[in-house]
Amino acid sequence: MSKMEIGFIGLGRMGANMVNRMLESKKINVFVQNRSPDPVKKAVSKGAKGFAKIEDLISNLKQKRKIVWIMLPSGEVTEKAFQQVLKLLNKNDIIIDGANSNFHDSMRRHKEAEKKGINMLDVGVSGGIIAATKGYPMMIGGKKEVYKFCKPIFDSFGIKEGYDLVGEGGAGHYVKMIHNAIEYGMMQAIAEGFDLLENGRFKGLDLKHISHIWNHGTIVSSFLMQMVEQALSKDKNLKKLEPYVQDSGEGKWAATEALEKSVPFVCNSYALHARFISREKNSTAFRMLAAIRQEFGGHPVKEKKK
Repeated sequence: MSKMEIGFIGLGRMGANMVNRMLESKKINVFVQNRSPDPVKKAVSKGAKGFAKIEDLISNLKQKRKIVWIMLPSGEVTEKAFQQVLKLLNKNDIIIDGANSNFHDSMRRHKEAEKKGINMLDVGVSGGIIAATKGYPMMIGGKKEVYKFCKPIFDSFGIKEGYDLVGEGGAGHYVKMIHNAIEYGMMQAIAEGFDLLENGRFKGLDLKHISHIWNHGTIVSSFLMQMVEQALSKDKNLKKLEPYVQDSGEGKWAATEALEKSVPFVCNSYALHARFISREKNSTAFRMLAAIRQEFGGHPVKEKKK
């Protein structure tokens, strides 16, 4: 049986690493396109076929049922690429949206694709930059038949037991949205705990050493706690960071959804508001939040001016 092939648009922080894992698996032929040429050149050097334009990428896909994965920032950039790809594909082809898209947009896109006889999957991809070495967790929305057809692709770079179809069109991004909102709450709890460790009764506690202990068999040992230890290993008291914590959108969307559905969402909504507060307040908690986000996702931080 010949290898499955995929067209992959967007070689950013996560996209390039996902492509690398597909290529390393040697089970998928990967065709890539990116706005800037350097990431394309790197992917080509590892075995991908590269293109400067989306239309050229799609025209070179020879598989009877073409698959195109869009891995771009959510919002207008993804919408523009989706509409372009939608016009270039044929009946029964497949579009996969791997961005952190708003699930409302995903539900609409599923309907737009269906009108043209084109299939779609929405995929919430997690794991940050760390997943480049361990494999990617994924929450997938769409039809079961389409998922099964594309499963060899997910198998090529996903982490074992960490990805599956979770529901109909839009459900993948919906589940990922709530996952990220929970992440907000968990990170806030960790950050506030370390704030109390630094500013509480016992002065001079070794926060890095404590995080190391907590990462070995305690109830709070976790991936996020590993990121705490990693961050503190680089900067003992995180004094180089400004206590400015960004929010990427999913927390807002989840809090809004909870309000609309009258579902209590107190911890995670507070964590969202705490990020807004961080932009006005100096504290260990907010520096810790910024550091954790940088460690697991490569998210930008603000460093203090020397």
